[in-house]
Amino acid sequence: MRTILPTIALVKEPATGKYTLKAWVRPSVDDETIWTGSRFWGSVLGRKGLIEDPYLQIEKNRSWVYICIRYNAYAMSRQRLRLLVGKERPGETFKSTKTRPIGKELMKYYESIPALQPYLKQAGGGIEEVLDHPYLDMMKKVNPVLNQSDLWMLTETYMGLTGNCYWWKRTNQMGAPYQLWVWPTQKITPVKGNSLDNFVAGYVLQGATVPIPFSADSIVHHKYPNCEDMIVGASPIQSLSDPIIVNEDIYKYERANFKNMARPDGVLSTDEELTDKQFKRIKKEWKQNYSGAERAGQMAILEGGLKYQQIQLSPRELNHLEGRKMTREEIAGGYGVPMALLSPDKVNLANAKIAYSQYMRDTIDPKCRLYEQKINEQLMVDYNDPRIFTAFDPCIPEDKDFALKEMDMHLKHGYSVINELRTRDGLAAHAGWGDRPILPQNMIEFTGFPVVSGQPAPKPLKIAERGNGNVLEDEAAEKIAEAIFNKLMK
Repeated sequence: MRTILPTIALVKEPATGKYTLKAWVRPSVDDETIWTGSRFWGSVLGRKGLIEDPYLQIEKNRSWVYICIRYNAYAMSRQRLRLLVGKERPGETFKSTKTRPIGKELMKYYESIPALQPYLKQAGGGIEEVLDHPYLDMMKKVNPVLNQSDLWMLTETYMGLTGNCYWWKRTNQMGAPYQLWVWPTQKITPVKGNSLDNFVAGYVLQGATVPIPFSADSIVHHKYPNCEDMIVGASPIQSLSDPIIVNEDIYKYERANFKNMARPDGVLSTDEELTDKQFKRIKKEWKQNYSGAERAGQMAILEGGLKYQQIQLSPRELNHLEGRKMTREEIAGGYGVPMALLSPDKVNLANAKIAYSQYMRDTIDPKCRLYEQKINEQLMVDYNDPRIFTAFDPCIPEDKDFALKEMDMHLKHGYSVINELRTRDGLAAHAGWGDRPILPQNMIEFTGFPVVSGQPAPKPLKIAERGNGNVLEDEAAEKIAEAIFNKLMK
């Protein structure tokens, strides 16, 4: 059904406060004021039971949510983020900055990352790793209370809970960052601008006494994509609201069972009629002596014809045990953590390795791309050198295993020498050795068939292909003939 826009509208006059009818004019794309009015971070809409309040999202950091976020945070803290610089021409050296070349395999990996292509295209002379830079000094100690591992673990924790993380860049007199501070995400409110070029006007931190404003360019804003808001990221807690709430209800149910509050485990029955005084005394003594998990297993002494009848749980009541497994799998899937890593006792070593490889490929590697691009976009620009950028090392295990096997085969068969591989990996060559191939003693160089005096040199073996009469040189047959010939000539 097509919606017909009205041609007139009631407009309130600011001066008189009266409403007048005015013709409605369709806004132009050039009128950038039409882009304002997005909802702000921290609003609680309560749609479909979603957990949208950032304070409530922080409170959900327990049970399987905490376990999955911690798993991702530990994995991110182990990744290596290099600082790289592009050279304008081959052979260029940097007098005031210490650098070292990177290996061909690492360069090949960087070339496969689309977000790094603009930096690689302007580096006509290749790229090198920077070993001495103010950014590296800052990352050694991010601020007086955080180191680099703390920074990544706290960042990934806020991202896993709220979908956002804000780094404040504390700059020196030259405008270069020398400290990074992670502000509590639930206390930050983005302020929207009034145009497309000024889409984010700044940020406001709810301080202890008064709000503290920050300019937009002083904040590095990490966020997950959000289909409903272009400024703030979407929290995984929102999409996982149902399994998280169900998981909490299951735990409440079990805690209530331990405290004998949800349902009785049994009943006391008697054929005799009890007075109110007897009923209250028995109830009080039974609760004092046998209620609670800490009193489980104690012997009960019954008197006055009382009989104890235990109440069995029905299959329907036992379904919450299966429900706990389902909510765990759903929460783990939402955070990209395979169940094989959360239950290593139930899988063999081969399956665990496959699960870990998939986890690094499908969860951690995309996170590396997300973080490195945001750092290059909003942090490295403050150092006023367009040639420098950051990039993570490969984290997928198959890549490392394949590289090691390839290196071993190249060395065994003389394809490469030790110093060549060390130079490729950015290491110094060995002095005095490592420039010649190392081969097994049973391998010799083939120089051709020996020629016996007075006899013509043997001709290569030809094999007629069956069916059509064509003559082909079969490499396998040639090797066999060569080996037989060599044995006969000895």
